[in-house]
Amino acid sequence: MNYNIVVIISVIICAIISFVLSYYLSLFILGASSGLFKIAQLIIAIVSMTTFYAPIKYLLLKFMEIDENKSENEND
Repeated sequence: MNYNIVVIISVIICAIISFVLSYYLSLFILGASSGLFKIAQLIIAIVSMTTFYAPIKYLLLKFMEIDENKSENEND
């Protein structure tokens, strides 16, 4: 499997986790009727995406045994 595909998979996994986490956390904090609901949801999603992306990518690379340098040089 290619390094780029692992990056795409980790972004998709992060997006799903961030969407669910931001929705329920902002629903718990503000409530759905609040005017700041979508803004809080966006901020929580951005923070959780930046927090979870690197560890998920690292675990996928380790689990699939992909060498980052080897995969980049194969495309040249």
